[in-house]
Amino acid sequence: MIMGVAFDLDGTLIDNANILTLALSRAIEDFGYRADPNKIRKYLGLSFVDIVSKFIENPSNDLLEKIKDARKKYVVESISAFKIFPDALYALKALKELGIKSSVATSLGKDLIGPVIKGMKLDYYLCCWVTVDEVEKPKPEPDVFLKAMQLMDIRQESCIVVGDREYDVIAGKKAGSITALVLRDRFSKYESVKPDYILRSLEELPDIISALNSKI
Repeated sequence: MIMGVAFDLDGTLIDNANILTLALSRAIEDFGYRADPNKIRKYLGLSFVDIVSKFIENPSNDLLEKIKDARKKYVVESISAFKIFPDALYALKALKELGIKSSVATSLGKDLIGPVIKGMKLDYYLCCWVTVDEVEKPKPEPDVFLKAMQLMDIRQESCIVVGDREYDVIAGKKAGSITALVLRDRFSKYESVKPDYILRSLEELPDIISALNSKI
């Protein structure tokens, strides 16, 4: 029986991929390095360190902290432009009505999760959220999703992992959960990872869960 959903956040629930991309690109370029926004967008879903390392070879901890601080400044300046996808809001409301727990497992760090979750009023729909800073390994390892399931107090097989990137699907499969990928942009690739469900819209998710639970 499906008892909970662990959502990726950026690009899945919130339409902010372009803002995050530009913020990180600006932050990296503040320190004299070139970071093509199109390439950054391709890597969204990986950890901050993993993305920066695609553009700066062996960045020092000091440089990483400076880039993180600059990125936070640019993101916070733009939070008012963040939008919840309409289909995401529909799904969160429907899942709450069905008694299905919803959580977020994100590659964002603790420095940004509070302003984003509270600023978007997602805390009303979510029972918990987990950042990459709270686990040992980032996506595509399953740690953030497993932690979310632990906080929801459900087993892996009772959870659906939902994201918009192949890293989410890989992590969800490693966690031992059902996986669903929502098609958001040209980087929502699924051919090589084969999610259990490919969603054109998150509005499909409550019906999928109801159908699965009706078979029990």
